[in-house]
Amino acid sequence: MKRRATSGRPSSSRELRVLFAASTDEDQKAMINVLEKSFRGPITRAVNREVMLLRRNGVSGEPILKALARIYDQHNLRDWVERRSLHPTGRPVSKIVCSQALV
Repeated sequence: MKRRATSGRPSSSRELRVLFAASTDEDQKAMINVLEKSFRGPITRAVNREVMLLRRNGVSGEPILKALARIYDQHNLRDWVERRSLHPTGRPVSKIVCSQALV
């Protein structure tokens, strides 16, 4: 049986929600929202590897917030989020059908 590695994103997302609920600082809440949005979408293998490392090491609380912010800056996830918002995947794609025979 082949085992598939699970992503560390659900645990990091859970940690971010806990931090958001505990925070009273509006700037920190805004940063948490940006981080959660960026890590919710598709991410590269390198980013996933770093998030999995945080999960394996049991990082939580303020340190995970700082580590995820560092990963966000280091891997330019802002650009990924902006590109995703420009090209929403939910929009239908037009198909052009050409006839093989014109009469």
